[in-house]
Amino acid sequence: MKKKIVGIVMATAMCVSLAGCGNQSATGTATASGTDNAEAAGEEPYEATVMYWAANDARDVQHVEDAINELSIPAINVEIHLQPVTIGTYMQQIQMVLSSDSDLDIVPLFGTNAGSYIDAGYLVDMTPYLDTVGQDLVEIVGQEDIDCGKIGDFLWGIPTMHERSTPIGYVVRTDLLEETGYTADDVHTMEDLTKVYAKVKELHPDMTIYGGVNSLTQPSLQSTFDPLGSDYFGVLLNDGQDTTVSNWYESPEFTSWVDTMHEWNQAGYVSADLAVSTDSGEALMRAGNLFSFTTYVKPNSKQEKDLATGYDTTILQVTDSVCYTSTTNSGAYGIAANSKNPEKAVELLDWIYKTKEANDLLNWGVEGVDYVVNDDGTIGFPEGVTSENVSYHQDYGWAMFNQYNSYVWEGNDIDIWDQYQEARDNSVVSKAYGFTFDRTNVENELVALRAITDQYLVTIATGEVEPEAALKEMNDALYSAGLQTVIDEKQSQLDEWMAEK
Repeated sequence: MKKKIVGIVMATAMCVSLAGCGNQSATGTATASGTDNAEAAGEEPYEATVMYWAANDARDVQHVEDAINELSIPAINVEIHLQPVTIGTYMQQIQMVLSSDSDLDIVPLFGTNAGSYIDAGYLVDMTPYLDTVGQDLVEIVGQEDIDCGKIGDFLWGIPTMHERSTPIGYVVRTDLLEETGYTADDVHTMEDLTKVYAKVKELHPDMTIYGGVNSLTQPSLQSTFDPLGSDYFGVLLNDGQDTTVSNWYESPEFTSWVDTMHEWNQAGYVSADLAVSTDSGEALMRAGNLFSFTTYVKPNSKQEKDLATGYDTTILQVTDSVCYTSTTNSGAYGIAANSKNPEKAVELLDWIYKTKEANDLLNWGVEGVDYVVNDDGTIGFPEGVTSENVSYHQDYGWAMFNQYNSYVWEGNDIDIWDQYQEARDNSVVSKAYGFTFDRTNVENELVALRAITDQYLVTIATGEVEPEAALKEMNDALYSAGLQTVIDEKQSQLDEWMAEK
């Protein structure tokens, strides 16, 4: 496919920005701004430090920083200093920078930590700024999703624009599925999937039917409830339509799933080393001896898995699509309390979300250097550039500010962002959507509970142990460690939140 190489540092886009002397709209169109008058009057740009999640250490972030400042200074009189942080080092760095006197304006956040950071005074409540410099954020993200970044009335973070519902599906090799005589239309439940597994095992006795470390970290029925946070210690069953907080590990749904895993294990479907393996399902399938693994399903899952496995794959979805808060606020950006100008920081955040060029730069790098535009409107690497030698390439959509306002990487449908939004619109919405559990009061209990599930769940989830006895032993231990205290705390906070809706 012939590729169009546009100006190396987006010369055309910069000319438009400079000539227009204004903010960028959601489509990148320049509009008038009082900030430009300030710049013209000689005011020094506000220097803002932006910490953001990155997939890698970014070999050369400086040319991206230079390019984004060619846009941000004329638009809002802000000079940006980029500070990428990988997920692997995030937890070691975030506490340190928030608690120090380090210059920091925009900070990446998870909903799970927000309560403790608020209590510690590390974050700014952005609520007062939404009606002034953050109006576009509400329009872009939507008030319902904005509310997922709140604890009480405190707006701690603006969720990134990523998929809002993540049903569970099984990635299977299409060639082997066709051999069974079954199709995706035949598989809607775990029972249906078991029939497929039995047939594949019959046809290919030496084939590993189910494996991959992601099959342990993505429980197969995860999206049948609202976890009310990142843990499963107190959930809302029935796709989040119940309003009574329950113990997931005693639910009929979990018990049935555990029984199925035991059945699979006894039938020889489960990888023998699943409990200790560190290999992904994608890697094992690419190696040629794996039929299936679990994944979170989104509109472009097939394209991603085809590329990752080297096989034509089929996604068998076995749960409903459900929107709950902890999926939406699993990636968000807030304002650090040590920002010298929180209002300006919110204005910058607003500008990033609505400016296509900014999102392209942060995710894909500089046009003509790190990517080029294809004839169909997607983007790809320039000739001679690969993922191994590219100067800057994140491809980290969920963690970016607004991937919906950016280019689509080649291999994906050009309308993929519309598909993401459509999937969200067609999902079941939990009755607790917008509620964020503040875990501060029960943090000690949660630590103890996690230690117990770490001890029991691997062998239960792989079907290695007789489920009834193992579940009773685990649940007894959970209650002894304070599970009811956590459930009661969640119920109390949820009831208060619902009363104020």
